[in-house]
Amino acid sequence: MRPVSVFVSGATGFVGSALVERLARRGARVHALARSSSRRGHLGHLPIEWHTGDVTDPAAVERALAAFREASRALRAPSWVVHSAALISYRSADRDLSAAINVEGTRHVLRAAVELGVTRLCFVSSVVAVGSARDASTAIDEDAPFAADHLRSAYVHTKRAAEELVLSARDRLDVVVVNPGAIFGPAAVPSNSARLLGSISRGILPIPVPPGSLSVVGLEDVAAGIELALERGARGRRYLLTESSWSLVDLIALILREMNGRPRLFRAPRSLWGACVGMSRWIDSVRPFSVLTPDALELLGEHYRFDSGRARRELDWIPRPFPEVLRATVAAYRSAGVVR
Repeated sequence: MRPVSVFVSGATGFVGSALVERLARRGARVHALARSSSRRGHLGHLPIEWHTGDVTDPAAVERALAAFREASRALRAPSWVVHSAALISYRSADRDLSAAINVEGTRHVLRAAVELGVTRLCFVSSVVAVGSARDASTAIDEDAPFAADHLRSAYVHTKRAAEELVLSARDRLDVVVVNPGAIFGPAAVPSNSARLLGSISRGILPIPVPPGSLSVVGLEDVAAGIELALERGARGRRYLLTESSWSLVDLIALILREMNGRPRLFRAPRSLWGACVGMSRWIDSVRPFSVLTPDALELLGEHYRFDSGRARRELDWIPRPFPEVLRATVAAYRSAGVVR
């Protein structure tokens, strides 16, 4: 990596932590935005310039980016911004907070980046902002029309809106977008994939298995993809970061085999799954769920299958095969006591 300064929002999170570790290891001058309440101890060994603030506070964002920009000028280095801060929640109670963080927070970072003239901004979006495939036999790419208006998930719609904000600024700022799939990998911070592996190891399985699909990828490969997008991505382009696609029943069977379990699973018919989602919405209106919410269940019925050929061709991105990622992740979490 050539000498650069990189500002990362969401640096203490699952993806952000892996990214700043990679950037610092490769010689970048790393600046990071984090709330005062965020835990930073797992990154204490890295030479990071910390800026305290929240993306929902436009003044704090501008102060942090202004200080970063001055430091970049002093080094005569390009100034890159990675905006990865986001709220991943499927709870109905978090709809307003999702909009405040995912949409307005992105607006604040984007406005400051434009005004301060940073060299390039990479927005860490999600595959859900691209859409979903028609069925389990097809995969879509970055140019597929967004066909998820039927979904109620605030996460889906706020990530899509945030991405549209970023791409609409391409004439004023050099922007690029990455869209990771479901991310697996050992980390010192909590993640949805770690919770999934922990639950499965304790015998907590979805019965029947939802009828949808997931595209998966390793954590280190996502960090590498972000770095490559900063270095080589075309202005105003999106890049899907997914290694492979799996039906949920096949993915859970693979996880069980890796844990030396015996997969005995069956997939819910789509019609039955729709009824389950409808019933959960009724219950949620009376007693809100915190984990398997109606929005989460609805997404598990979608086919998130993607073609990541653009990232492989244009960025020369080569992710590790997912079974290798899963094996290493399970081994690491077993040693840490996360999985049995």
